[in-house]
Amino acid sequence: MNTIRKPLRQALTLALALLLTLATSQARAEAAAADPLHGEEPYTVKVLYGTGLCGVPFHVAKQLGFFEAEGLVEGVDYTFFKSDSAQNELFATGNLDVGNGLLASKLAPLDNGLEIKTVAGLHTGCIQILGRAEGGINTVEDLRGKRIGVSALATSAHIISQRVLATAGIGVTPENSEVEFVVFTASELPLVLENGAVDAIVTEDPTATTLIVDGVATSVYNYGVSEYLKDEYCCALWASAAALEKYPYQIGRVVNALLKASAWVDANRHLAIDIQMENGWNPNGAEGKREYAYASVDNFKYLPSVSGAKEALYRNITQMQELGLVRAETDAEALAEYAFFALPNVPDTYLGEEIIPPLDPYQFVSAPKP
Repeated sequence: MNTIRKPLRQALTLALALLLTLATSQARAEAAAADPLHGEEPYTVKVLYGTGLCGVPFHVAKQLGFFEAEGLVEGVDYTFFKSDSAQNELFATGNLDVGNGLLASKLAPLDNGLEIKTVAGLHTGCIQILGRAEGGINTVEDLRGKRIGVSALATSAHIISQRVLATAGIGVTPENSEVEFVVFTASELPLVLENGAVDAIVTEDPTATTLIVDGVATSVYNYGVSEYLKDEYCCALWASAAALEKYPYQIGRVVNALLKASAWVDANRHLAIDIQMENGWNPNGAEGKREYAYASVDNFKYLPSVSGAKEALYRNITQMQELGLVRAETDAEALAEYAFFALPNVPDTYLGEEIIPPLDPYQFVSAPKP
């Protein structure tokens, strides 16, 4: 009889041990699900914001309490700052974890070892190619043989214009260049276009729309409405690769706040501009420029997308490689995979109509609530 009971006791012991293991695993899973840090050591995520229309989702996220709605406490879970230092330098020195940046201009630094990754596309449509009013340049094809002003080489504006020109069959490679890019400061670009020092310029909004409305320029190519680029994200959220490896869930909470704010901006563009201009987020946004900003963002799409960032990344890398802007020996697919990070707690997108801001936006603007 003892020989029968012994296996029975062993089986019962094994079953109890298994049940205990399952219960422990379930308890741990429930605890992890309830813990937004998922076991990560507490960390203060460093978030950089700038001015201009590209920064509107950041301004709205802070003004309307989107960070706090994710359970984040400023100074403990995140810091929110602006800086005169170059963003790539801040990333490289460990002084920045999350920031917004034009996608194309990050690819050469990535190819040369900058350890950052994009986690989501933020918006489309902030760059235009302009010709001088009555200057006879109305299409991309008209730019062959012309002088084009840019604020710097290897910026997104310069790279995007090269891609656009190439699709029109205009040579832009060093071996076969059919245009001349001339560098001026951003503030000089409108002047050199107006006085004829260049035939066209590439610039961001709202400067581009301002020049068009004021009759100084005509739009030759508008990123926001062109069939070629209107759905491609020009600006993306970038994060430190080191911070992503150690604190993906904490970075994810910050990113969720920014993506929700961006989606809300997409559905409330003019109200978002009012919030930006009336609360000190854009010191260059004088009252007289508000109508220009309204007209500019009507061409933007602030609806965010995680998968859209990955698609834009690969498209940019492959086309820049064809133009000699990314090294020929670079594995484009591998670089795109390296430069993208899917955060575990961030969905692909949010819909603006479904986002209710944590704070009433109308308390921060002079416009009456409808």
